[in-house]
Amino acid sequence: MELNPDIIREIVKGNERFISPYSDPEPYFMYNLHGCANHNCDETTAGFFYDKLRYAVQNAAGLIHEAFREAFFDFYGVDQTAVSSPEQMCSELIFESFSLDTDDMTVGAYLSNARFMPGHFIEVHWENNWKIRDVWIN
Repeated sequence: MELNPDIIREIVKGNERFISPYSDPEPYFMYNLHGCANHNCDETTAGFFYDKLRYAVQNAAGLIHEAFREAFFDFYGVDQTAVSSPEQMCSELIFESFSLDTDDMTVGAYLSNARFMPGHFIEVHWENNWKIRDVWIN
């Protein structure tokens, strides 16, 4: 079963912290270590994905704030002429991807903003209870 971009669009509609599900490359997806992407997931797993996405949409600012590290502002890939402080950087980050690892049902995301982090992102992985597993900048 593939994820439905129309359902995703309805979930993220109006939240500027999430990009369109019609963006390229595909920003919303499920995967596992066996290389099986969206098409191998059942309706229950897709529902779990949508529920996690709904939570992320409703709590985007808090999730980003919790994952953000002030030191990220000093990363060489951050254009400090386009963003003036760590606080501003954090407040303008968006979810450029949102994924579910169907092996352990953990959530991953790339946080970025092309205006001040072109070609770079903060990668975050959460346990299925939204506890941060790891975060780094690339």
